[in-house]
Amino acid sequence: MKAIVLAILFSLALVSCQKLETPVKGGNPDLESSWVNPQYSDTLLTYTRADKLIENEFGITFKTDNKLIYRQNSGWCGTPPIVTADYEGIWTWSDSIVNITVGYWGGTADFTWKVLSLTHEKLVISVLKSEYHDGK
Repeated sequence: MKAIVLAILFSLALVSCQKLETPVKGGNPDLESSWVNPQYSDTLLTYTRADKLIENEFGITFKTDNKLIYRQNSGWCGTPPIVTADYEGIWTWSDSIVNITVGYWGGTADFTWKVLSLTHEKLVISVLKSEYHDGK
């Protein structure tokens, strides 16, 4: 009997120490879509809703499971012609604030966006934070 209790306790200890695979749910169904054609105006960034990301152009897809695809430069060079790549990440939404963690060609990045306007056609944000972390 003592061995069974120890086995159960050991199993519970292993399960409780496992890393969570998915982020805490905190999405917004209106945001869950693909957003393309970023347009900059002073400190604002405006995206247009699309059915899918456009090949070799910047954009982001917010998925329903708090995962995302961020299409951006595939390398450090920003001189045209720019080649893009898709990077996976996670996102959460709380009171019009979107927190994003995503990979990029050199490591990972953390963004905090304030959503100023969200309609069926347009997403207007103010970037509150952009932090890049080397992957070395």
